[in-house]
Amino acid sequence: MSEAWFITGEQAAQGALEAWREATVVSAFQAHQALDDFGYIDQVETIIADPDTPAKTRRAWKMAQEFRRMSPTVLELAAALELTAAQVDELFEYALTIEA
Repeated sequence: MSEAWFITGEQAAQGALEAWREATVVSAFQAHQALDDFGYIDQVETIIADPDTPAKTRRAWKMAQEFRRMSPTVLELAAALELTAAQVDELFEYALTIEA
């Protein structure tokens, strides 16, 4: 007797969310503006100014033209801000709506 394999609705939704996270990219302007609109920009700038913050993170913040949802810089800053994955998703969803 063969086993039937199927994906539950929850698994499909999780897969879609993971795919969205991997594919989502916003411009530096969109990222900075979203962080400002959500009240996080001052905290991020404090983190970036901290000499203990890795040079690569500081450089990425200052020089990147875009930010990917799952990039090391985004994940590091989200952890420093103590944001949940859902909160980071919300920031990116919002950032995608911002036009310069």
